[in-house]
Amino acid sequence: MKNVLKNVWSFIEVIIVVYVIFVTSCILMRNDYGYTQFGKYTFVTISDSNSRFFKDYEEGDLLIVRGQKFNINEGDVIYYYLSLDDKYLVRQGVVASKVEDEYSALYTLNDNDKSSVSSSRVIGKYVSVKKGAGRALEVLESRFGFLFLVLLPIMIVFIYQVYQLVVVARYEVVDDEDDDKKKIKKKEEKKEVKKETKEVKKVEKDDDVEFL
Repeated sequence: MKNVLKNVWSFIEVIIVVYVIFVTSCILMRNDYGYTQFGKYTFVTISDSNSRFFKDYEEGDLLIVRGQKFNINEGDVIYYYLSLDDKYLVRQGVVASKVEDEYSALYTLNDNDKSSVSSSRVIGKYVSVKKGAGRALEVLESRFGFLFLVLLPIMIVFIYQVYQLVVVARYEVVDDEDDDKKKIKKKEEKKEVKKETKEVKKVEKDDDVEFL
């Protein structure tokens, strides 16, 4: 039973470590606009502040956008950064026309204001959306979420490992003490045997003298 519980706990430890590495990576891999980005893929959480910019998604969804700034044509749906109140929000738009050269491009969107977006602000095209995953990621990346859902689990694993180390070290000390006691006992037993042997020889010698 102890071995089963030990194996279960070892499996839980692996899950916790992988989970902590993933969440920490999401926080460390934020780009200049404050969004998590792994290579060409940007994670965008649909929240209350930007949900009005998306028609097909609900609050709490996680939108994954693949970076693609130049292979964009008229009629494509793109996602780009919008500066609002000193923050960068992600907005959705449809390309009406474009003007580009070897280094940059300017896209005119099919909206009421005929907005223009430079390629430096474009994230890319749609890849996929994960229902409800955005809310979970938002909680995990928050200060309290990181404290209680990331640091606390890894601290539990660390404390348990320290406890295991102390227990093993304690048993090793006890084993060493037992070995020392056994060695001392064996030496004493040998001394007793030698002493008894000498006494027996002495008695035999005395008996021989008396016989003579």
